[in-house]
Amino acid sequence: MSFVGSGVAGYGIHRLSLAARRECRVAQEHRLSVLDWWMWEAPLTVLVTAFCGLFGWALAAAVVHRAGPMVRRVVPAVVFVGVLVALALVHFSWLGTPYAMGTVSEGTCGDDNVPPWWPGWLPA
Repeated sequence: MSFVGSGVAGYGIHRLSLAARRECRVAQEHRLSVLDWWMWEAPLTVLVTAFCGLFGWALAAAVVHRAGPMVRRVVPAVVFVGVLVALALVHFSWLGTPYAMGTVSEGTCGDDNVPPWWPGWLPA
């Protein structure tokens, strides 16, 4: 379940970054090829997120396997969510707001390509 849940979260992370690039109208190639990064972004994001979430949960479960039942349930779940949140922030900062990519036309974002709907208290 953690592998599938992480994969679904990875797809959500990809859609968040895609929404930010569309909002800022970041210039991208319109013709995709097999060697183009933007063609492989979604499957790679889903796979990397799925394996990282599974690894984080399994590592935390292995560390606390001799603890009490409440700790064995809570700690892996907290680590799992923490890994997914960290991956979302890194992916959004790296691919959702590509710095100095240029825009196709006048977008609603500033020079840093951070969309106006992104909370200011979260790093981007």
